[in-house]
Amino acid sequence: MSSDNYRSNEEHLEYLGKFKINQRYALFTIILCILLDSFGYSMVMPLLPGIAKDFGASDLMVGILISSNALSALIFVPIWGKLSDKYGRKPILLISQAGTALAFFMLGLSNSYYFILFGRILDGTFGGQIPAIRAYVTDVTTPQTRASHMSKFMVGYTGGMIAGPIIGGTLGVINWRIPFFVASTLSVFTIFLTIIILVESMPKERRVEIRQRLQSVQVNSGNKRSIWNGEVISRLVQTFLISLISSMFMSSYALVLNKRYGADASVIGLVMAVAGVGLLIYGLILIRPLLRKLGEKRILIITFVLAIITFIIYPYLYEFWMVFPFVLVFAFMLALMRPLISANITKAVDPDQQGVVSGWAINLQASSQVLGPLISTAFLQMGGLAISVIYLDSYELIGFMNVILAIILLIVGYLDIKLHPKLYAYDKIRRKRLAVIKRRVQNKEKQEIEE
Repeated sequence: MSSDNYRSNEEHLEYLGKFKINQRYALFTIILCILLDSFGYSMVMPLLPGIAKDFGASDLMVGILISSNALSALIFVPIWGKLSDKYGRKPILLISQAGTALAFFMLGLSNSYYFILFGRILDGTFGGQIPAIRAYVTDVTTPQTRASHMSKFMVGYTGGMIAGPIIGGTLGVINWRIPFFVASTLSVFTIFLTIIILVESMPKERRVEIRQRLQSVQVNSGNKRSIWNGEVISRLVQTFLISLISSMFMSSYALVLNKRYGADASVIGLVMAVAGVGLLIYGLILIRPLLRKLGEKRILIITFVLAIITFIIYPYLYEFWMVFPFVLVFAFMLALMRPLISANITKAVDPDQQGVVSGWAINLQASSQVLGPLISTAFLQMGGLAISVIYLDSYELIGFMNVILAIILLIVGYLDIKLHPKLYAYDKIRRKRLAVIKRRVQNKEKQEIEE
């Protein structure tokens, strides 16, 4: 683990100043880029199945269209992450943004199903923006502040996902091609933001400095550096499990709302909007004071337990009003758990390996996004399952499958904390510094009273 993990926030800001990096401006630009990207993505995604159907696609062909992006990302995202470690974050961001702009523009010009399919594959192939952005956030933050900054990353993504479908649906009524051209234009705008405002977080001189320091450490310790260690594997497993739980729930919930409560598209949109607003509030307002009050370790364990309890309750939401408190609790769990796990992954590797490990994390998320919908929709298709004298309906199958996954997640996360005590070592340093400051204040007050 790099010594950077024990640098205070003030020392880190001073260190970034050597490379002309302003943390506040850099993070604002990154969040704005992800907001625009998710806004463009969410504008066009709801339109794709209907457009494909108009071009004569079968249900299976629509399924292939939806999963094609994730499947191509499985191959190329880790490669982009590794390249961002070698050549810097900014070039990979620009290439990815240009690929996304081209893919959306092609989708807007589509005249057949296979043209749309090619555009989706192209977009997944150039999907290097997310691992590069995650690595960038890691570059400009310290472990003490990383989780809260990662939550802002989710806030930007969620903000785009809330507004995108509303705008996309409105524009799509006029002409289905308009949202794709708007999404392409937004991607071009992010290119200008990146070129003009964003400062490279890993310039050549910083990469050389880090490489020399880490090589020196490796020579002295005799240990060969690799991302495939117990810490990384444990946290990637946690990433996969929470992504699988989330994708099983999210991919089936529109169908569940319709089948179970008779909800139409507007009501389903309302439920999703409530969840999105909850995510925004948690990420912007609650996460920082909670982290200061309880600490990352306690919050992570609480969210693991909360995931188990949440999905035990899931099958028994008999009344529609129960859906709203449920999605708010689910959003609360995601808003805390995801940035904490993402931040923990970054602590397990050196600065010049952040891109590749972020790429593998995105890879596993993409895998879950392929697998999760297949499992949940299969349960809905089955209607239920008889096990000896026990009969489980489709809602119980989805809920209890997620309970099992959440229990595994709790076990893996707890073992990770126990087996890797250095994970929260910086928290002890922070508490010691606070204790020293407190004693100084108390001594000063005592002196003033005596005088």
